[in-house]
Amino acid sequence: MKQYFILPLLFSVIFSKAQLLEKTAVNISYRYTGRNVLQAGLEYRFGDSYDGSIILGPSLLYTHINNTDKFIPEMNINFLRAGLLFGISGNPYSLEPRIGISLFNAIFLNSGYAFPIHRDKYFKGVTFGIQFNIAPKHSKFYDNLKIM
Repeated sequence: MKQYFILPLLFSVIFSKAQLLEKTAVNISYRYTGRNVLQAGLEYRFGDSYDGSIILGPSLLYTHINNTDKFIPEMNINFLRAGLLFGISGNPYSLEPRIGISLFNAIFLNSGYAFPIHRDKYFKGVTFGIQFNIAPKHSKFYDNLKIM
């Protein structure tokens, strides 16, 4: 039943010409959180400044646990200032504060620590990852390179 509500919402966002799409990117990433994890989702940028902006987004994690494939929802928020990244992500199994660097908002390199919050400790310990943000060429999601 959820699919009938999610699909029309997704299509309405994709086909709208609102400012929402100008600051939205698709993320694809690899993370190690005590196990190998692939991640895909959306990111939305609040603010236009290199001196400070907030990036918020939902994503879906894919990992292999106990001989089964698991898809786990996750929500993250990142604060960016002058190329430095501070953030936190949460899913039903862990909370993960992280720090890292941002390369023009196109690539995030980060590391953190996953604190388990569920009796099944699937994600635990030191983490690291790389995330690629994919947006249209003239998107306001990316930082502009300013040459003197």
